Amino acid sequence: MSVFKFMRIAVLLSILFVILASAWMTERRMAAWERPILVTIYPIAADDSPETRDYVEELDAREFDDINRFIENQARPYGFTVTPAFRFQLARPGSELPPAVPDQFEPAQIGIWSLKMRWWAWMRDLEDDLVTPDIQMFVLYHRVGEESEMSISVGMRKGRYGLVKAYTGDSMAGENLIVLTHELLHVLGATDKYILSTGEPIYPQGYADPQQRPLFPQRRAEIMGGRIPINSYSSVMPDSLEQCKIGRLTAEEIGFFDRLANQ
Repeated sequence: MSVFKFMRIAVLLSILFVILASAWMTERRMAAWERPILVTIYPIAADDSPETRDYVEELDAREFDDINRFIENQARPYGFTVTPAFRFQLARPGSELPPAVPDQFEPAQIGIWSLKMRWWAWMRDLEDDLVTPDIQMFVLYHRVGEESEMSISVGMRKGRYGLVKAYTGDSMAGENLIVLTHELLHVLGATDKYILSTGEPIYPQGYADPQQRPLFPQRRAEIMGGRIPINSYSSVMPDSLEQCKIGRLTAEEIGFFDRLANQ
């Protein structure tokens, strides 16, 4: 092996090491909940209606403050407070759509999509004039009832970004924040706690109050379970984060127990 080739490989390996180390340190810092996690919200008008464009133009970063209040309230039983958990910065509204999400049961296609999505997210960070965030959240707004290619929302821990399907109108604001919080917690390591084929919460980890007697109806939704179980076979969507809870397993996954142990 020539000296030049050896040096080139050494440089590339060094760059890779720095990238991996930086990613690891960022994940550790976010899981410690010791300082606000910087999140860039990218509002995207995902349909052609003037109403949607007007809606995203009028968004304000303060509209996401309920997420911080939710995390603060949910952290309190674990003996610490985070004020605020997230610092939101709002990118300029856009209309360029991210790569279409493939069917979730096609691993090869998901892998290809993930690479495309990382590149697309990186380009958005380069193009805006904001501080480089810890997490990027792309919120695709539609009119209620509007069909779109994006049927699901996703949050990716590797890459630290999320895609959120949201709807315009004040009546949908609470539900939009629930979905956004759900995907943010995915980025932080939380797993889904519902049956993928039906959307019904899994007992007990997908229930906000699994020890409640009688068990039904539940009064709140576990945030990663997504819905409020009414009986053993049906559930409803909560109206706001006030009707949601971070359950024990989710708290463990996102680092609440680690923070408690280190105090």
